[in-house]
Amino acid sequence: MKLSVKITILSLIFALGLYMGVGTIWLMRGWGIAVKVLLYCAGGAGCAAGVLFFVLKKDALLKTVFVLMACAAVVYTSVVILNFTARLYELENDGEKISELTNIIKGANGWAMAVYVLIQIMQVVFLPIPALVCYIPGVIIWGPLKATLLASAGVLAGSVICYFMGRLFGRKVVEWIAGKENTAKYADIIGKRGKTLFVIMQVLPFFPDDILCLVAGMTKMNFAFFSVVMVIVRPAIVAAYCYFGNGSVIPFSGWGIAVWIAIILVCVALAAVSLVFRDKIENGLKKLFRRKNKDGE
Repeated sequence: MKLSVKITILSLIFALGLYMGVGTIWLMRGWGIAVKVLLYCAGGAGCAAGVLFFVLKKDALLKTVFVLMACAAVVYTSVVILNFTARLYELENDGEKISELTNIIKGANGWAMAVYVLIQIMQVVFLPIPALVCYIPGVIIWGPLKATLLASAGVLAGSVICYFMGRLFGRKVVEWIAGKENTAKYADIIGKRGKTLFVIMQVLPFFPDDILCLVAGMTKMNFAFFSVVMVIVRPAIVAAYCYFGNGSVIPFSGWGIAVWIAIILVCVALAAVSLVFRDKIENGLKKLFRRKNKDGE
């Protein structure tokens, strides 16, 4: 990526972060300090991540940060509009405001569910959005069971789309989406290390499971095996997110907001650590399976 393009992307990240941070002072009138702090942290974290990946020359991650910030800005703008049009600022506390937002979305009935499923598909195929960010809104609106079913339907559909994109369009398209380095690396892993390693990498949080679906399509992995793995693994992971994030253990009000802020920051930190140590984990798995293959021979 050209330096001018990277500077432009970083500038847009800062603009979005500034919009969310400074705009909150005037646009989120009536909301509590915890929600405002969360928005300040989101804007600041996005800018910090943008600078980090710009300096480290991680072009793909820099683009990911931009997409995340753009999505966050769209959601933020929607809440701001509803804050004034639905007069949410007049409600007594943040819990009531969130409840009213939920009721507004529920009022859309089937359309809201269809949009939710579409977001899950887009999250898998096009948008590198963290899964937790996509699943929790559905949990708040419909509860963990319905959110799990809807999100699983979207995630499975997106996974199948990724597989057939790799199968039908081949290596060039996969390289354009995932990058040449990632495509070569994971094609080697899946092609030479076998199906068991593919399953393990789908379960562990350190690996880009959506890229793995793309790469699986361009390898010799048959669709029957791929679909069985997806049907077993993906809904189980979605359910874990949804049932943990249903607000019964950690509420979305009061002290729970501070805890959720801490959880999000920890998740960001773990994601950063996983990026640093991903190669070591991959090499460890390769050595383990190489050893098992030799023992089997």
